[in-house]
Amino acid sequence: MFAALAAPRQGGQRAQREAALRGSIAGTGAAVPTRIVTNDYFVSELGLDTTAEWIESRTGIRERRFADPDLPLHMLAANAGRQALERAGADPADLRLIVVATSSSDNRMPSTAALVQAELCARRAAAFDLNAACSGFVYAFDVAARCLQSLGGQALIIGADRGSSLVNRMDRTTSVFFGDAAGAVLLDADGPGEVLASALASQGTAAPLVVPAHGTMHMDGKAIWNFATQIIPETILSLCRTAGLSPDEIDLIVPHQANVNILKAAADALDMPFDRWMVNLDRYGNTVAASVPVALDEALQSGRARRGDHVLLVGFGAGLCWGGQIIQL
Repeated sequence: MFAALAAPRQGGQRAQREAALRGSIAGTGAAVPTRIVTNDYFVSELGLDTTAEWIESRTGIRERRFADPDLPLHMLAANAGRQALERAGADPADLRLIVVATSSSDNRMPSTAALVQAELCARRAAAFDLNAACSGFVYAFDVAARCLQSLGGQALIIGADRGSSLVNRMDRTTSVFFGDAAGAVLLDADGPGEVLASALASQGTAAPLVVPAHGTMHMDGKAIWNFATQIIPETILSLCRTAGLSPDEIDLIVPHQANVNILKAAADALDMPFDRWMVNLDRYGNTVAASVPVALDEALQSGRARRGDHVLLVGFGAGLCWGGQIIQL
């Protein structure tokens, strides 16, 4: 068990709630490329009609990471998964399930998860990919938690994306947002933690954000803003009702890292202090399905979240789809 979960915080009496899902976070990991790309890159190297200051003021992003083109996505994912296993002291041979959330797999077949399985020598695990865009990790978490109800044992959940490959670098409306990364969570059917609430949803419309199979991203920024600033507070309140908690009892919110101004608007709508929101998009940008697990890993390793805390994950993205979980660590 990783050290960040060693010390419990004192909290209020637990409210009555619906039956929780089996699932305790045993370890987390993250893998980010070494190449740091600042906002100046888009101005000085690409010659886009923008400024570093404008990008930061509109998005909150100062830099992001780009992976080496020769690095397969499954290796980035496997590195994050391996770290989660090592921190938990877990044996890959004991894994029952590997789920990789990604929108940028290197292959149509086999799945990224199958290649991760081979890389980790997790021979007993079932393995498959899941594509729910920027909501991918919270979708994968829900699926894995429900699978563990019958399977038992441990599941490795990975969000991995090469976001930089989904955009036209010369399109300033999309290219400045995205970076590359992978994050992982090892979920154990047994353990002190619980999944107190989990929910997924989709409204089935491609108009606001689409990436064609052989093309690059088209995004309606205003539509995404309107969608996200409405759905994040609604999802948080809905999860709290299911868990029998008030928003004040949530110790930390770990949202999809899309735009800091969207997150601040959502916090304002909930009248919730922004210091209870985990934000690292200033250093990584929008890493699609990797954003939530990378931020969660950072929160745990830095002590922002500890054993006993109520942590809320929330994702939103193309589909349009959204969802989240409340986890008691």
